[in-house]
Amino acid sequence: MLVNKKEGYMKCIIFGVLLIVLTSPVNAQQTTTIDPGVTPDSFLWGLDKAFDQVTLLLVAGDVDKAKKGLEIAEERLAEIREMIKENKLGEAKKAQEAHGKTLLKVKEKVKEVEEDDSLQEIEKVIEIEKELEKHDDDVEQTFGELKVKIEIKGEITQEQKDLINSILNSLKGQTGEVEIEIENKKNKIKIEIEQETDKSEGEIEIEIESIEKEKGVKKQKKALEAIEDADEELNKFLEEVGEENITISQDVLDQFNSLLDQAKSKFDQGNYVEARRLAKQAEKLLDDEKEEEELNENEIKVEIKDGKAEVVIEIGGSKWKFELETTDLDSIINEIAVRTGLSSEEINAIMKVEIDGDEEEQEAGDENEGLEEDEE
Repeated sequence: MLVNKKEGYMKCIIFGVLLIVLTSPVNAQQTTTIDPGVTPDSFLWGLDKAFDQVTLLLVAGDVDKAKKGLEIAEERLAEIREMIKENKLGEAKKAQEAHGKTLLKVKEKVKEVEEDDSLQEIEKVIEIEKELEKHDDDVEQTFGELKVKIEIKGEITQEQKDLINSILNSLKGQTGEVEIEIENKKNKIKIEIEQETDKSEGEIEIEIESIEKEKGVKKQKKALEAIEDADEELNKFLEEVGEENITISQDVLDQFNSLLDQAKSKFDQGNYVEARRLAKQAEKLLDDEKEEEELNENEIKVEIKDGKAEVVIEIGGSKWKFELETTDLDSIINEIAVRTGLSSEEINAIMKVEIDGDEEEQEAGDENEGLEEDEE
């Protein structure tokens, strides 16, 4: 009997909270940096997610459901930002996966938007597009903030760096999928308007652009900015190449120019979503090339002499120099790992060992064989 009373109280509390949430309007003016609240490192996070899904389920109307979904995606984004800042990357990955599942629901709601009047229908889709644009801005801001963390050499390992990159790129991909679905839906409605009216394709485009302007959608501006950013990124990179006497693959340059030319062509055709995507892809190509160059610049030198090891490490812009009272390679590698955050595999890949003046490349798995013989 006592158990039933407790269950009754809990149901009343949950119902009361749900009532408050559902009678509140969808907050379309959500601030950029919201409080993440309960994060994936808490045992309450599963309950928090379940509550979000219940509220989403009970919101009426496809447009409001899509907006509510984007509001929940904002919360997941805040959690990702917080978890990466705290270096809890497993938890950040969980939040990123939950973010993707939420945006899949938003994508489905875009497909389901229906009105008797086709112009009203496209207006509803543009409302969702505007909210997605705000979320996309927040994803871009998060990407920029956390890329700074990646670039601090010695703070995180290459494995952690790769995982952060993977999480951030997935976020962009998840929002991109909804953008494409919105464009597909709008194109479908354009055909319906053409069939229902005597308006030309040009007249319909002008009418839709007028609605987009009224709602504050800026996809044309964003596409142009992405193209300009990619051009600027190339110029900066070429300057660095000249100043630092490094080489850039002609294949990478050709790929970049091809992607940017395609982006400009799509822009001229009015396909701003695809133009922006291609420009961003071109910029990422250069980012990957830069990272590869930086990785090639990394160096670890170990000099074994008189029963001691002198270690000099240069990783990007950071440098370590220290002496160890040991010639045991496992101990040396462990100490390097502690100081730099690199894994033993990453250390072995770039470490050079000099034994009494004879330099040799230290490959993974060599361990102490041969070293002890030289000492004897």
